[in-house]
Amino acid sequence: MNKVPQELIDRISSYLQYEDLKRTLFVSRKFQLAAEEQSGAFAKPTITANPESAARFLNLYSGRRFQYLRCIKFRTSFPSLHWDEKTMNVFDDMPSCRYSLDDLKRMDQHFTNQIYLLFSTLAALEGCATSTQGHAVKSIQLTIYTPTRVVDQNCYCWHHTYISWRVHLLSPATLPEIMSVRSLKIKNGANLNPLNGYRQHPSVRKMDLRILLGLTQKFPNLERLKCRVGGDEWPSDLCDNPGRHFTHDWEGPRRDSRRDFARTMDSITLPSLRYVDLDFMNPLGFSMYLDQRQAMPNLVMPSQHDPFSASLRALSYPLRRMTLRVMADETLFWPSGKTSAPPVWPRLESLSVMFHTATPSGKWYFRGLFNEGAVGGFEVTDDHYPPLTQTTEDEEMDDRYDYIKWDETELAQYRLLPNETPLVPLLTAFAKAAAYGMPSLRNAALWSPLKLSAKDVSAFYEDYDGSDLAKYPDRDLAWGIAYARPGEEALTMYEKNNHCQVRQIWWMVGNRWEPDFELHDLFRRIGLHEHGEGLKEHWDDDQYGRGLVEQYVFEAFEERMGANTSEA
Repeated sequence: MNKVPQELIDRISSYLQYEDLKRTLFVSRKFQLAAEEQSGAFAKPTITANPESAARFLNLYSGRRFQYLRCIKFRTSFPSLHWDEKTMNVFDDMPSCRYSLDDLKRMDQHFTNQIYLLFSTLAALEGCATSTQGHAVKSIQLTIYTPTRVVDQNCYCWHHTYISWRVHLLSPATLPEIMSVRSLKIKNGANLNPLNGYRQHPSVRKMDLRILLGLTQKFPNLERLKCRVGGDEWPSDLCDNPGRHFTHDWEGPRRDSRRDFARTMDSITLPSLRYVDLDFMNPLGFSMYLDQRQAMPNLVMPSQHDPFSASLRALSYPLRRMTLRVMADETLFWPSGKTSAPPVWPRLESLSVMFHTATPSGKWYFRGLFNEGAVGGFEVTDDHYPPLTQTTEDEEMDDRYDYIKWDETELAQYRLLPNETPLVPLLTAFAKAAAYGMPSLRNAALWSPLKLSAKDVSAFYEDYDGSDLAKYPDRDLAWGIAYARPGEEALTMYEKNNHCQVRQIWWMVGNRWEPDFELHDLFRRIGLHEHGEGLKEHWDDDQYGRGLVEQYVFEAFEERMGANTSEA
């Protein structure tokens, strides 16, 4: 058996089912190697943030099994809050509702120690691979989960479940470089539920957005960056005031996280990055189902434009594909004011941006049917940070938390018509960038999710069914524009215009709005220089007519765009 070539045994093992592979493990050394690789059992390990887990991982993969590694998952956490009736006294041991500065520093250090544990483990693994195999460079996909904390909800109030302070990574520059990671994903450590405290278990801590950049810098070969966070940053639509009190995300830490990301991006370069998929509204439902009558924070002041949006534009210059779900303004696509040279995206082939209905300055891209809510945002001040000590209001709300009506929400999603003052500059910047700065563009989409559920807004909306705006007004809707160069797939797969030999633009903007001549002409220039004057424009859809389409139309297009770009 030992004389049989390894390649032949690998081929034989590739036809075996999982249970049969297990039976071949002890036939010979060669069959063991083949079974381990073909089974995929060692391809996707999970490391928890403790030395024992890291040691087991290092022991398992520091030899030949390093070659099997494909995906690594790393889970971070904070020590659980558990009440022990035998050893703890309600008067002496009950912690404050709020975290002090010292508490926050300890949490930042705790999280930082866990990230350092991960990096030191990966560095040691690469060192072992280099010494035994002569090289360590691979294509590993690394997923890091945001910190979670198990909270005994029978004894600890909801203030310990919903926390606005962001977790920070301290001194990321001192982390060792890891050469084998080609893909990084940051995602929520558990399912989010800001609308039901009893279902938010464990508690999920929000992450300082700079962590994305700090980690990315330490992976010199990183090509793909993804994140799935942010669904718990939006105002709640709970009817119950105590419920809103506990789940409220304070605006100060949120603004600071966006600003700090922008400042960090100003001082770094990420030349190896090619594919970015950043979802800052995940899960999407919680960023949509908010009470749209509420005032939104101005996260931009004292700036005139959003630094976070501008920093994402800077991030996009070397990319081949960029997918965003974000609250952004026009500087996402084009710089504000005059510049010495217009921006250029020489490699960008695919661009999909889903933008929130609210702007970073607190205005709204969409309005109600009677122009309701076309207002600006409120200034974020020192009063918009969580208190560092327990307040009288906290104590009052703690007395009422058992009576929160988690299942009662405001039906106040009514923004369906374009609010041109903020929206047209966004569309103009997008079209200008695509027409004059993206010579390799294959397809693009700019769209926003909309929802009609407005019975609590006014007597009119109680009886309004929305059938004049959409064929399926009770479903999740979308407003947007899509582009495809000649030969690319259409917006919807069932269209006869698939792989059309001329450029195509889909105006899925409903029946209440059309662009003016100047904006329309700018969109018509996308791809003109590269592909000639041939252009087909679509103002209605075979299934939806001139009404608003469903969200999945753009979501499916976005998914196909990503698949096609990866194959190119």
